[in-house]
Amino acid sequence: MVVSRGQPTEQDIHKFLSADYTKFHILDIIHAIAIKTISNYSNHLFHTPVDKMFEGRK
Repeated sequence: MVVSRGQPTEQDIHKFLSADYTKFHILDIIHAIAIKTISNYSNHLFHTPVDKMFEGRK
């Protein structure tokens, strides 16, 4: 979804659904990407400090 900028091919969707996933799983992926994007934007805007346990990944 990220690489295709939200426009997966019909083949990609078919492969995903053929692996016993559903359209609801696709919606879950979209929600996760949206939440992560909002979190990143908010943290950048407000300069949220990185938790100490994650400082090594800065």
